[in-house]
This record gives sequence, C-alpha cells and structure tokens, in this order.
Amino acid sequence: MKIQKRELIYKGFYTLNRLFFSEKKGKEKYNREQFVTPNSVGVLLFNTCLKKIILVKQFRIGPEKELIEVVAGKIEHDEKKPMETAKREVLEETGYQVDNIKYIHGFHPCPGPVSEYMELYFAECSEKISKGGGVDSEHETIEIIEMEPMEFVDFIFHDAKSIIAQQWFKLNKTDFLNLNRTS
Repeated sequence: MKIQKRELIYKGFYTLNRLFFSEKKGKEKYNREQFVTPNSVGVLLFNTCLKKIILVKQFRIGPEKELIEVVAGKIEHDEKKPMETAKREVLEETGYQVDNIKYIHGFHPCPGPVSEYMELYFAECSEKISKGGGVDSEHETIEIIEMEPMEFVDFIFHDAKSIIAQQWFKLNKTDFLNLNRTS
C-alpha cells in the first residue's frame, strides 16, 4: 500500500486529513480519513508514602463522560523528551513532584484512524508541591483519586492506557499486592 496524496480537510484543535492510497498489486485506489493528534504520555503514579496509586478523574470528549484514568497528556511542541512531559503532566494534574520514573511501553492507542503514539511510564512520588487539578488555560477540571493497590488491580477502567498500566502493574509489581488474597 502506498500513500499517493494527503489532503487537509480540517484544522482546528486537531487536524483531519484525507489520505489517498493505491495498492501495490492492483490498480484499486481508495481514501481514508486520518485524525492527527500530538503524541502523548501516560503515567501510572504511585505515592510511596501513602502506598496508594494516584489517578485522575476528568471529563473526556470522546465518550462524553468523566473517566477515572492514569495521568496523561499531550507532548508540547517544545518538549523533546516524553519523560519530561510525563513529569510535567503529573505536576499539573496531581500536584506531585516525580521522585523516580520508569518507561513501561510505547503504543498507538487507536491505530486505525489516529496518528497518535503514546509512551507509558510508572512513576513514584512522595511530595505534593502544588494543588494539581489541571491547567485553567487548558480548561481542565481534574479530581485526584487515591486508590489502594488491590482496588486498582480490581478496578474496571474504560480507556486503553489505564488498562495497559493496570496489566503491567499486575505483572510487575506483585510486591505491592497481598498474594494470600482469595478471588
């Protein structure tokens, strides 16, 4: 498959392109829309003093409702390292300063129509240095949620990044879990 042409359909907060394709083996030509968004980060945040997972609750445009999820945000144009974006987003959304941070995995959250690539991190924090809650200029209203590790493991999330973070936690952080628990 080869992209023959890219046409800008709409440019607003996000961009919508129409891509024109031709298949290598045949003469068939077709087009698809591509939703272009900045790349992003997600952060599974663990407070080492409270021994709790720190999550956020906020309204999401796509599903048109509030979701509880891991900290996340778009990489700004001037940010060169996604890890720095992760630290900034943790501070903006939760008010915590990151003590340690570890890369988990990178992935395309919705590869069919969306260009976005996300890098997911696990971070530890211990000190809250601001109130958090989001950035007014970005129209964010974020509620901070503190969750026990076992509650986090059992919680039903409705977004991919939080589900991936939850699965990673289950596989890699068994030292936080009560292994004698019965299902």
